[in-house]
Amino acid sequence: MTKFYFKTIFFITAFAIFYLALAPSDNVWLDFGFGDKFNHFVAFFTLSLLLNRSSSSYEKRARNVLALFLFGALIEIVQAFVAYRSSSIYDLGADLLAILSFQAFYSIYRWVRYRK
Repeated sequence: MTKFYFKTIFFITAFAIFYLALAPSDNVWLDFGFGDKFNHFVAFFTLSLLLNRSSSSYEKRARNVLALFLFGALIEIVQAFVAYRSSSIYDLGADLLAILSFQAFYSIYRWVRYRK
């Protein structure tokens, strides 16, 4: 797949995540103790993967981390103003953990792949 397709899928996914972040919380598909944090982790790990596949240089990876973190912060700020949603610094922490986890896994993958 070309970078254009990954960019398209990224923006569709980002829009869907933003929509779900503002939807009433009774639509959450996973509802247990840390289910919300798990949802954040999966969402931002996926966004990191898609954004990385659409722009793969090291400088762009650093920019992508910042952009995704700011997107997570935007979601939390908007949720603070929506009556039926709540904002949490822990959600932003789960977003950042997912972003950095993907970057770590990807770096290890590239190291192992090119080490041979």
